[in-house]
Amino acid sequence: MQAEGPVLESLTHRLSECPQDFLLPPRIGQAGTIHVVAIAHDQLRAMGIANPEPFRDIRDANLLTLIAITTWLLHDDWFLAQPGLGTNAQRLLTTALQPLAAVIQSKEFVTDPDRREELSRFCLSELGLRPLGESAAQAKDRLTALDSLERVRVMRDTQEAEARAQEVRRMMAKRAAEEAAAKETRE
Repeated sequence: MQAEGPVLESLTHRLSECPQDFLLPPRIGQAGTIHVVAIAHDQLRAMGIANPEPFRDIRDANLLTLIAITTWLLHDDWFLAQPGLGTNAQRLLTTALQPLAAVIQSKEFVTDPDRREELSRFCLSELGLRPLGESAAQAKDRLTALDSLERVRVMRDTQEAEARAQEVRRMMAKRAAEEAAAKETRE
């Protein structure tokens, strides 16, 4: 996050205005409406990638919708005017969005203010940028505070710790019962 990017509020506002066409069911096989891979390739060409890498055969509708939404975000004039973002944009669209799509419904990145900010910050970070007017540390801290992947990891770790604690309490209760029974037998 070394270079300054656009104003964050302009990106979150752009996401709030994402056309409904980008939220239509993505084309998977013969089903669906929009051809997300074609939209993404057009965007990458607009960002200077002459021959975009082919997308693997994506069968995840949520991921495809997130790619479409992200493509809408990246079609902002600010990104189109920046030379050299194409390679990072290609990585963002082909691989970096997968973990987010695994934990959040894509439409939330349009409808929920926190998720709009998260996606905007995530995209900026993946492009090696930070919001205009923020230091790298500020941008990183705010992204961490909004990070859905981190929230899911913390919740999973908390559940695992609670399960371990319950097992320890069960073992302690069992041991206490055995000791009480042994003491009763001795008396």
